[in-house]
Amino acid sequence: MSDTIGSLIDKLFTVDSKMWNGQESLYEIRRHDFEWFKNRFLNCDTTGLELYEILKKCCDLNVQRVQLITELDERFVKLVEDGLAGKELRTSDNIANSHKTY
Repeated sequence: MSDTIGSLIDKLFTVDSKMWNGQESLYEIRRHDFEWFKNRFLNCDTTGLELYEILKKCCDLNVQRVQLITELDERFVKLVEDGLAGKELRTSDNIANSHKTY
């Protein structure tokens, strides 16, 4: 079964939350000067790896976010086009009966 609009929004919210948390590490860099950055991330291999992983995760999450937004845009356009064409809008592509419990 393909994702519904609601499940895509759920995924987008999850990715945005993860991005928010990941960006806190980047804002820590912004609050300090280059000497702090050098001491924190450039003085040994493990912290360089840590910085790489932070940046990679933020980039990967941003790619996922853009893909989800694009898919949502396409689904909304199709939904409007189908509605204007008089097609049935209550289909399994638009609505799912299952609900997540957390």
